[in-house]
Amino acid sequence: MLVVAGIALFANSAVDRTDDGLPWEVTLAGFCVFAVVFCAIYAKKTEVALSIVTMIAIVMPTYYVHNYEVPASNWELGSMFPLKTSKEEVLRGCFKAAPNASRFDKMLPFDLSLAHFSVLPPGLALRVNTSEIYHSGLKLDDPLTKERTHDYLLFSSPRKVKEKTESLVLLARVPSKFEVWPKNIEDYSFSLQTASNIVAPPTMFGEVTKLDKGPAIEILQRKHHLRPFMLDVYRVEYVYE
Repeated sequence: MLVVAGIALFANSAVDRTDDGLPWEVTLAGFCVFAVVFCAIYAKKTEVALSIVTMIAIVMPTYYVHNYEVPASNWELGSMFPLKTSKEEVLRGCFKAAPNASRFDKMLPFDLSLAHFSVLPPGLALRVNTSEIYHSGLKLDDPLTKERTHDYLLFSSPRKVKEKTESLVLLARVPSKFEVWPKNIEDYSFSLQTASNIVAPPTMFGEVTKLDKGPAIEILQRKHHLRPFMLDVYRVEYVYE
């Protein structure tokens, strides 16, 4: 049981996305758990130790997975996942395909992943070339100031279907403050790269959520091969190479 608890503890080393070390709070909590489990076993209260380890086995995968932003390439999404793939399957697939995220999966049997044991989904860090970004024509405005607050962008990725290449589209709700799509560009027939000469590919960090509802979304679904979920972006970073 101590071995199981140790595996669950050290799985948190990847939660910190920049350093390999454990946060001090996790380390302190881990030592406390080890102490309680050891004392329970020493006192022959194995049911107490088993209960603690069971809670760790449930909580730690969720803590690890939900706090991870899985890197993925928008260009590869089309070839990796068909149009009707659910958001859960896409996130699990991206998680397993990311070496750093899935480095503890080798400890699990039957090709299972930590993502299968998480109650909450991971975040997604989606890198998108500017030639793949289009504006849907949909925007959100503040009801009081009437200023634009969000843009609904379309991320296009190719998929070959019956010898024909189709464009699968992921809808993304992006806060206007990130200025991914410049406010002065109103021609939505071109990609971001063509319309504004922006070439630095942004990485969109966000949560994968249910697709918004409404007549405008239904029009987009009829016009494009739109995936049944969307990316709710909360951070944008640019990669200059």
